[in-house]
Amino acid sequence: MNPRNLTDVISRFGTDEQCRELLGRLRWPEGPRCLRCNADVVELETDKQLFYCKDCDYQFTVTAGTIFNDSHLPLEKWFLATMLLCEAKKRMSACQIQRTLGIGSYRTGWYLCHRIRAAMAEADKPMLDGTVEIDETYIGGINRGRGRHRRLENKEIVVGIWQRNGELRLFHSKDVKAGTLAKYIPENISEDVIVTNDYRSYPFAMQRAGVSREKHKTINHS
Repeated sequence: MNPRNLTDVISRFGTDEQCRELLGRLRWPEGPRCLRCNADVVELETDKQLFYCKDCDYQFTVTAGTIFNDSHLPLEKWFLATMLLCEAKKRMSACQIQRTLGIGSYRTGWYLCHRIRAAMAEADKPMLDGTVEIDETYIGGINRGRGRHRRLENKEIVVGIWQRNGELRLFHSKDVKAGTLAKYIPENISEDVIVTNDYRSYPFAMQRAGVSREKHKTINHS
């Protein structure tokens, strides 16, 4: 039975363990898989349900890559805030969330509302199909000096995904490694034809995302 009111949420998801157990079932109905390479993982004996992948030497928790990641607020508070925002017939303000949940500052309440509403909007986005292009760029001022790493210091990375004759989506990325690029593909693209430049990370990103070589087209800019 799905929770229908705040009493249900509090009784069923009143502890961190209960919240993590639900997130695990929602993310991996057939058992935990590596978020980078989709390989089998083992659960380490820790308090916060830490998983480890031997294939790519990667550790992660069930909240990695979600709106709950890197938050000091208990998951129980996140669940209650989500319930309140979903059930509110009219918009619920950050001040109301702050007072109702007793979470401290207005800034924390605003942060909660912003992250939850952004996730709701993201969930409603349709998948991009047809011919889809992926590209990356570096935003920032000119860094003078020799070497590629010197020129890229203090720059922000933006990854763009464009459906030809359709929608453009931009993402602020931490790097352009294959594992990072791969996560944007299944979340946004209904696999048809994907076009990229000849940057060396893209073939590995496609492989990790399960895209066949026949459906990955490369433009040789170099």
